[in-house]
Amino acid sequence: MQPLLELRAHADACLFAQDYPRALHAYAALIEVAPNDLEARLRVGDTLLALGEVQGAAYVYTVLAKHAANAGHPTIALVCMKVLEALEPQLGALLGELAALYGKGSPRVGRGVRMSLADGAAPVPPLALDDPPPLAELAPAAAKTATDLTRIAAYPDHVPPLPLFSTLEPDAFAKVLGVLTLVRTRPGDSIVRQGEEGDAFYVVARGSVQVTRKDEGSPPLDLATLGAGSVFGEMALVAAQPRAANVTSVSDADLLRMDVAALRSVAGEVEALQAALASYTRERLLQNLMATSKLFRLLDRKQRFDLLRRFKAIDVPAGTPLIVEGQPGQGLYVVLQGQADVWTQDDAGERVMLAQLRPGAVFGEIALLHGQATTATVAAAVDSTVLFLSRELFQKLTAAVDAVREHLEELGDERIMDKGISLTPEEIEELDLEDLMIV
Repeated sequence: MQPLLELRAHADACLFAQDYPRALHAYAALIEVAPNDLEARLRVGDTLLALGEVQGAAYVYTVLAKHAANAGHPTIALVCMKVLEALEPQLGALLGELAALYGKGSPRVGRGVRMSLADGAAPVPPLALDDPPPLAELAPAAAKTATDLTRIAAYPDHVPPLPLFSTLEPDAFAKVLGVLTLVRTRPGDSIVRQGEEGDAFYVVARGSVQVTRKDEGSPPLDLATLGAGSVFGEMALVAAQPRAANVTSVSDADLLRMDVAALRSVAGEVEALQAALASYTRERLLQNLMATSKLFRLLDRKQRFDLLRRFKAIDVPAGTPLIVEGQPGQGLYVVLQGQADVWTQDDAGERVMLAQLRPGAVFGEIALLHGQATTATVAAAVDSTVLFLSRELFQKLTAAVDAVREHLEELGDERIMDKGISLTPEEIEELDLEDLMIV
């Protein structure tokens, strides 16, 4: 017997070789042995569409959209809806149903579970795949198989939230979903290039993508592989910064793209989505801080979670000083949005630039750790948002956890400043890298 994974590989190979009858036959066979295989059902729709069987494809996409949404796989539902939208623009009802199910206030959204998908390692009996029946017989039979839900178990009582979007009210959710676009990629396709201007963010609906960063004088560094439900590129809507990493498709993948320009067409919803993005990005940056700082990695899970809630977000106009050289330290800062410049003055009173801090950078800890006056000035270079933890809370933290105090006493000023600006490749390899990406 061959595993399902091999059967899928055979079906995909036929699809991309444009051998559509064999692909359709193989995907239908997959569904017969693995009825929970939503991707195989989606591929039946894709293959029917490639064969020009538009009516059959539309029926498959419609049934699968509703099924995937109720089964806790909203991104697959959105892929179907976006393909349907290209075939039939009058898709408002389906988007509205998804928004009602996954939007803010929905009684079904919670810490729910998804229905299990197919196990790629499960064995399947030998199948005759090389001699598919005539297309006139194959197409309706495959469509019937792909839309047959009689062997599907009951839907879960609760479904997991859709990242970012489930914080929106259903009406706003539906409007934002309406301007999402579907991007379908092949392995090796470039999606985001480091250094380019960010003009969109993405949600991985199906497949996987690889995130890498190339620093001058160093080999490319793999940061993370992201799967279905992951969000990347959100800094394009939070801060006007160049892309900080490259994102490349690892597998055949479906991505949901949100363009900054497209959002202007639903201007009334931009504020709500930007607030959701800011909250999402804040959470990710704080997780980065917890993960990357040896200081906070000494805390247990409960202590970290409690500390996350202590940070406050502060909006600062360009030119606003956050730390003034020679003054007592007020607290610990994290750049959430924008950029901060670090400088000191030489003997002649001239400004000497030390660093530029981008989103995710930590600063202000030197004075706190040693109880001394600040050694440099830090000011917002552009309109920015920073996260702030007060000196009193920072001191309570160090007083309460002996291991933290002992660790701080071993750190030198130079090491502490370096830690706030960058991570070494060795340190990055120790982390849960999916949380490290600010693309």
